Amino acid sequence: MFRNYARLLAIAILAAAVPLATPAPAQIFKPQQQGQPDNRPFLMRLFGFGQPEVVRPPPSGGPRIIKVPPDGTPQRRKPPPAVAAKPPPPVKKDDARVVLVIGDRLAADLGRGLDVAFADRPDVAIETKTLDDAGLAATADIDWKAFLETRLAARPRPAAVVAMIGRADGRPIELNDRSVDFPSADWETIYKARLNELMRVAREHAVPFQWVGLVPVADPGATNDITYIDGVIRDEASEKGATYIDVWDPFSQNGAFAASGPDLDGQVRQLRLKDGIGFTRSGSRKLAFYVEQTLRPALDVAAPTAELMQKVSGEGLVMLLNDPGATGEDRLLAAADLKPPKPGTALHRLTVEGLPLEPVAGRYDSAALR
Repeated sequence: MFRNYARLLAIAILAAAVPLATPAPAQIFKPQQQGQPDNRPFLMRLFGFGQPEVVRPPPSGGPRIIKVPPDGTPQRRKPPPAVAAKPPPPVKKDDARVVLVIGDRLAADLGRGLDVAFADRPDVAIETKTLDDAGLAATADIDWKAFLETRLAARPRPAAVVAMIGRADGRPIELNDRSVDFPSADWETIYKARLNELMRVAREHAVPFQWVGLVPVADPGATNDITYIDGVIRDEASEKGATYIDVWDPFSQNGAFAASGPDLDGQVRQLRLKDGIGFTRSGSRKLAFYVEQTLRPALDVAAPTAELMQKVSGEGLVMLLNDPGATGEDRLLAAADLKPPKPGTALHRLTVEGLPLEPVAGRYDSAALR
């Protein structure tokens, strides 16, 4: 009896050892298919030999496993929030007031910045006339005085003029008979006269005129010339009562060229182009910000007058009916209404005889005080 049990045990051990002694390729077991009987020896099943490989998930395209939360409602991926589309800027009116921007390359960037600044104003349109190196020292490319006279006489009449000129004016002034060196006293005299000509044309057409100051560039030598020219423009504009807008400090660092700086939102951005002259989009918008601070009030004040001037036709005097200083008379004063002053009076001595008035004792024109 004992021998029979020992013989059976030895046979079982040999049966279990045979699969382990097979070569390595034979030890790769295929997963057991569902519904097929397990033909492995009893001891292999008992001791876990030849366990089937883990069945991997089906490839893409097969059934997907959806995780269901405890409440039983399947979770669905939320769509990304919709981004509101930026509304287009309003269309400019046909009778929109025109702001004329003239000058060189810097003025062209200023015009682009003003376009953005007044994009929400359908009643204001920006018009630019610029040449990269055009200035007042040379008139071969363009004569700014002649251009301004022609443009202000045309319709629609500009409601304001903004000039940014001078970046390329650090050069001699060529006259018919001589060349005036830069910088010199004669050069400054001629340059101021040309500045005054532009302001005079604007005054004659009753159009607000604004001078925008210059800014440093990457070239230190050119910046020195620009500093001198900017000082001439600032002094002459202030002396003649024109608006001067100083933009040097916002685009410089300790008075020198600065390629980057804070934008309108306070974020440090690139403000100038790599060539060291032009403005980036952020720089153009920042430049326009300083200009619109004085331009917007000028447009609001000039609006009634501009509308009146657009409607005026023919020749003769123009009188505002709502002028608080006007009298209640219903007609204009004619030459026949004027009566000559009586002889011997101070008014007759001044207006008819053309003699100065008698000095008053104690006043400055009295000879006793001279």
